Amino acid sequence: MKDKNSVRPILELIDLQTGCKHIYHNCATREEVEFMLKKWKTKSVKDNFPILYFAFHGKKGSIKLNNDKKGMTLEELADILEGSCNNKILFFASCDTLAIPDDRAQAFLLRTGALAAIGYKSEVDWMMATAFELLVLDKLQSGYFDTIGIKAIKNDIEMDFKSLKNKLKSTIIINNKHFPRKRKV
Repeated sequence: MKDKNSVRPILELIDLQTGCKHIYHNCATREEVEFMLKKWKTKSVKDNFPILYFAFHGKKGSIKLNNDKKGMTLEELADILEGSCNNKILFFASCDTLAIPDDRAQAFLLRTGALAAIGYKSEVDWMMATAFELLVLDKLQSGYFDTIGIKAIKNDIEMDFKSLKNKLKSTIIINNKHFPRKRKV
């Protein structure tokens, strides 16, 4: 593997340990990101993949793209995802992306309909962040994706991985909208 900082082995490890399936795509341009997000929005895909994991470099309020100095802001991502992320988790494995005011984060969550956004409010060490993301992704596999469930997951992460979470300035922002638990039929 050429890129030592690729996220692919981490996703494969999670799959191996928990059975959490994933789809991996390397997106270098705005057009590729838009194409893949539109593909994810189809019911047959998003219903089977409730965590949308953005593994990019980042800056405050945006992700960086290889061939686009501007990158894509959270608002531009919300334009594409608008209303399609109900009970989904948006995980930004990118430095600084969630170093934004709470009202901007809530506006993003409300527009997308996402249950929560997870990410960082600072620059992070790649290896340390990778270890943390493995732990968080594992916790996400055992919880419910509703308001009560995500609050319990957040509490577990804050208790079990407090030191690492604080060192990385990681955040879990929960949508203020209530997401009720769905009854099993």
